[in-house]
Amino acid sequence: MRNILIILILMMLMVKLGSDELSDKEKELRKVKAELENTEKRIKETEAQKKKTQADLNRNANLKKQADSKAKTLQKTERVVQDSLLAANRRVQIVESTLEELKGFLNNQLGTYVRKSRSNGADYSHPKHRNVLKRLIYNTKRNIDINEGFQAVLIQDKEIKNREFVKVKRELNTEKSRSKQYDKQIKNLTQQDQKLTQQQRDLQNRITKLKGDAAALENLINQLTAGQGKTPSSYQFTTKKIGWPVRGKIVRSYGEETKGQNNSVISNGIDIAVPEGTSVLAVDNGEVVFADRYGGQGRLIIIDHKNGFFSVYAYNSELVVGKGASVKKGQVIAKSGMTGSASQPSLHFELRKDGVAVNPLPYLE
Repeated sequence: MRNILIILILMMLMVKLGSDELSDKEKELRKVKAELENTEKRIKETEAQKKKTQADLNRNANLKKQADSKAKTLQKTERVVQDSLLAANRRVQIVESTLEELKGFLNNQLGTYVRKSRSNGADYSHPKHRNVLKRLIYNTKRNIDINEGFQAVLIQDKEIKNREFVKVKRELNTEKSRSKQYDKQIKNLTQQDQKLTQQQRDLQNRITKLKGDAAALENLINQLTAGQGKTPSSYQFTTKKIGWPVRGKIVRSYGEETKGQNNSVISNGIDIAVPEGTSVLAVDNGEVVFADRYGGQGRLIIIDHKNGFFSVYAYNSELVVGKGASVKKGQVIAKSGMTGSASQPSLHFELRKDGVAVNPLPYLE
């Protein structure tokens, strides 16, 4: 019989849990749905950002491809221009060498003529010899002039090729620099794309979880709503009064209360606000028939007082006694807390007659 009463009490506690938590669960459901809506909005924003990132990634990849292609062409041009510049340098060097030889030859011939004209040998002052020297000087000077003109042309050509080489080199370096910048941007965009992909996965997982939470809450609310309307019967207590389990402000009274939009919930007991860790006392002698966690009641103790009455102590942070323990009135059985569906540190206390909740206040000392 006692086991049946305990089961009835636990079933009634679930009804009480339903009435107590319905409003909170409805608020939680609205919160979950709001978070779900916000998460779905974020995943759309992430998708748009990912598309933009991929577009930037593709654009930079194309620009890098163009820069690499242009750099490759410029490298070929650079080699051609460099070879042409080297050839121009060689031609200028050849002309300079030829000019040095001609000038040296001319100086040697003049020196030879002067030396021999002063000697007692042949008469180099004869017109015949002067004409030979004149033609030699003329032809050598003419060759020198021709080569100097050629030298000027070659130097000008060398300068043009050198400017062209510098220009190609500068353009090549610019394209290489652009290619490196695109490489860096592509790397950053790739990392960003990977990060956005992971963010999408995380958000999608969050959406899946939120949808699951919302469905579970809706199901629970349906169950809780279905459990409402069971008004507990009241019985007059005929024995002496019992002690208070804790002393504090009653923050929730026994019975029906309205929670917005004409929604009523049932409180099968009273909630007494006390600091966490406050000693919870047995209200009378009896046997502990339940001592464990139980849904929204948190850590719960039920005492059978062997006279048709059961006392219930919920929201505890610690249970001091275990199932089967015999307790005396005023004995510490638990430490108060904020477990289960408690919204603040408190003790939820109920008194039940034959498993049916009654208002405990008339029975308390």
